[in-house]
Amino acid sequence: MKPMRLTRTALIPLMLLLFAVPSLTVTGASPGPGATVRNAFGPDVGLGANQCRGACGGGCPSSCEIEVSYECLGESQLRRVEAFVCGTAEGCREHDDCLDNCLSTNPESRNCQPQCDADAMQKYGFEKATPWLLGKGPYDGHITFEYTRRAPAALEPAYRCPPGATRQCDGESPCINPDDGSPVDAIFDTYEGGKSNAMQISGLRAGPLCDKEERVCEQSLAIRVAGEDSCSGRECTRYGMEFDYRNAEPGTPLECRTSTRGGDGDFVGDLIKLGGDAIAERDAATGGPAEDDGMGQLLGMFGKVIASADSPEDLQVSMTTLDENGNPDESKRVGTGVDGAPAPVPSNVDIPAPSGRLVVPMYQLAASSKPGSVKERRVTCTHAGEPVLETVFVLQH
Repeated sequence: MKPMRLTRTALIPLMLLLFAVPSLTVTGASPGPGATVRNAFGPDVGLGANQCRGACGGGCPSSCEIEVSYECLGESQLRRVEAFVCGTAEGCREHDDCLDNCLSTNPESRNCQPQCDADAMQKYGFEKATPWLLGKGPYDGHITFEYTRRAPAALEPAYRCPPGATRQCDGESPCINPDDGSPVDAIFDTYEGGKSNAMQISGLRAGPLCDKEERVCEQSLAIRVAGEDSCSGRECTRYGMEFDYRNAEPGTPLECRTSTRGGDGDFVGDLIKLGGDAIAERDAATGGPAEDDGMGQLLGMFGKVIASADSPEDLQVSMTTLDENGNPDESKRVGTGVDGAPAPVPSNVDIPAPSGRLVVPMYQLAASSKPGSVKERRVTCTHAGEPVLETVFVLQH
């Protein structure tokens, strides 16, 4: 899917959120340059707690360098530590402190984001504050944010070495092939502290699919996207997950969400994505605009569409006219994602029985990124509201 392109006119509704609002009083909380913090989160206002507080950009922006390491747990498990080394500046720290303080005291406020954005614009100027909004410099240092979970109260996933591999607690790779010493990917094992009656999996394998998507050919989280398969008439690469499961509720689907990092940079697309996410997050916290607020309703719908995508290039938008009965005329629909193709990662997977074996197929279009680009795609799945698994693929075009 191609990156979304919008004209300057289309940016106006988003930029209006940044101006004409009063300033807020702020008390410091963000770590300073050179600090290393673990599992530090901002307030959760509906779409998840904010991460990387004090970094320039929304959340942990794509400008951060990512370092993944593992720590040994017990006799056989591993803790995955994802570290973001992010650029910071006084204005970025002040902005995040402003936002966190406002949301902590007024969690349902619709004005926190625009107020804090406007403060940064007024104090530091548009030319400096706008690059900060996208995670760019100038910086006055860097902060290292370490995370072992996705939210303050979330269960921490435990990983393991796949069968045949040896765990090592010192060294660059947590798992090695004992025959030749080559590194092996650690894979998800379980959520420590999860409910005993919740759906549980075992024997997870993740990698390229074969035999008509009936099994994972080989355990490999690095997926080479070469376009050797066909997905709705377009070149793609198929991959997925395979595992045994138990304690499931038949009829209640496995629900999966994705997040994507890396890929091609797109200044306008990133700005639109950031603005859309902010609108959706604000509406989730406040219940949305009033029914008679036409502009608010329009921006809310716009934000929901944008927030539904992992990244600008994953955003699918289509339009069509209405027929004489007021129904969408599908024959005239235009835009991306109009061919009826399934999502690259299914959001819902049917569970046919209380226990069994399941294959979750996925794909990546070869034309979605430039050759040589690398994207990290995290897949997390829940069942009946309880976490089940997580896997992080590296898509190499």
